[in-house]
Amino acid sequence: MSQFSDAVDTYLRGIEHVSPGACPGCEACGLEDVDSMDAPEYEQAGEPSFSWSSCECCGSHLGGDRHSAHGFYQGEIIHLDVCVDCLFYLAYGDEPETSED
Repeated sequence: MSQFSDAVDTYLRGIEHVSPGACPGCEACGLEDVDSMDAPEYEQAGEPSFSWSSCECCGSHLGGDRHSAHGFYQGEIIHLDVCVDCLFYLAYGDEPETSED
């Protein structure tokens, strides 16, 4: 395992079924009246926003775009703001490239 995947495993410990994106039909995502992932409101809810806050998936303290993600913790849906590296990791299993100096 890499340092990145170890960090993700640490931050997401106990959280199940983590998926990138907003939740159709979810009040917290502002999509309580949206029941389709094809709706324009769903696409808007999935737009990233810049933040200096840490990524809630890997813990990176670097500022950057944060994307919506959600998962289940103790039977409840939780919402996360994740960096672009974690977005691709959650969606495709791709780890970020690292430079070896």
